[in-house]
Amino acid sequence: MRMGLFVFLFGRQNPVAAPPAPVAIDALAEVKDRIIAACELRGDWGDQTKAKLATKAREIFYMTLAARDLLRASRLDRNDIANIDILLQRMSAAENELVSAPDALDTDARGLQRDLEKAFQPCRAAIRLRLSRQDG
Repeated sequence: MRMGLFVFLFGRQNPVAAPPAPVAIDALAEVKDRIIAACELRGDWGDQTKAKLATKAREIFYMTLAARDLLRASRLDRNDIANIDILLQRMSAAENELVSAPDALDTDARGLQRDLEKAFQPCRAAIRLRLSRQDG
């Protein structure tokens, strides 16, 4: 029986192994899309509230993408590192604004807010970790 180099080095794939965990940015994109869809469908939420929720969800997602893309550069200078730090601050501010939306929202909106916090946390932690490696 001939064994490939990958199998020799890393062993055979376990056919009953659990599926891989979702990529953090994919989870964040999914929650962003759910928030935007809810904002479009919910007639009982005020227009300002819907706009705020959708805008903040988009801001968090797209600023996370921008920070991730900057960190993927082969070489970062001080300005890049400063820009990533600014993006982190703005992401956190957008998250705080979204979380502090009026309590008049129903449990669906609060659930979406919690889901966004849960999906954003690993993205933010990964960016901070990679940034500390670049900065330090």
